[in-house]
Amino acid sequence: PQGEAEILLAAIWSELLGIEQVSRHDSFFALGGHSLLAVRMIERLRNAGLTLAVRDLFQSPVLSAFAQTVGQARALTVPMNVITPATIALIPAMLPLIELAQPEIDHIVKQVPGGITNIQDIYALSPLQDGILFHHLLANKGDPYLLAYPMAFADRFLLDCYLAAVQQVINRHDILRTAFIWQGLSVPAQVVWRQAPLSVTELTLD
Repeated sequence: PQGEAEILLAAIWSELLGIEQVSRHDSFFALGGHSLLAVRMIERLRNAGLTLAVRDLFQSPVLSAFAQTVGQARALTVPMNVITPATIALIPAMLPLIELAQPEIDHIVKQVPGGITNIQDIYALSPLQDGILFHHLLANKGDPYLLAYPMAFADRFLLDCYLAAVQQVINRHDILRTAFIWQGLSVPAQVVWRQAPLSVTELTLD
């Protein structure tokens, strides 16, 4: 690898793909990468202050070419989130990552439990998320992205510990507190809630 961007990418690819050495001429997908790993890589880059989309990797899967895209991303300024817990009104100028009219913003606020005080951010869907929403709307029954399977716990204490751990994970990761809203909007939006309590339904079986 040559240059800061290529070295950064090579280190991330090496860790995610479980290989020791990555050449600047290697393709992410030829090395065994797939869409889920691509999402994880984009998240690593975001943590490094670089905002890219999964589609950028599909368009330039070779390390040296993708490094050029990363270099361009360094020149971009990510808008600061101006929505705080003290915010009492949302206007279009406060949402630079999505174009919504004021009535649409007001519509979103009404859909969120707790209203505006529970809104952390609002922005457009990524291309990958657009696909997820498309398949959700296309499905006649159920949702292809939702999986259900049984789990057993030895006692109530272990169950409560598990539920508490899941809630901590939800509290830690924004994406697990994110809701898609599309009805009544010109474009679908993802809304990050500040708080999203885990919903648990208890049933007594005969």
